[in-house]
Amino acid sequence: MPDPLSKLVGELSRLPGIGPKTATRLAHHLLKVPSADAQLLAESILEVKERLFHCSRCNAITDVDPCAICTDEQRDTSRICVVEEPFNIQPVER
Repeated sequence: MPDPLSKLVGELSRLPGIGPKTATRLAHHLLKVPSADAQLLAESILEVKERLFHCSRCNAITDVDPCAICTDEQRDTSRICVVEEPFNIQPVER
């Protein structure tokens, strides 16, 4: 396997739930898509890393601090909801 492809497979397999076989399939898929599509994926990953962070009050993923949940004046502040991971907040909110 060429070195750049091997490196991509290695990086993809570090993602949760992605084993070597899935990482290999994803890498080969990325080889087939137009360069513009691969560029959009790369830019989306970088944008998430640059613009999003955890709220200093509740640990939700946000682009403002405090987050929209914490600044909502309609919320009942006498109650809390504890979730294991920040991505579990949106399903609870729905």
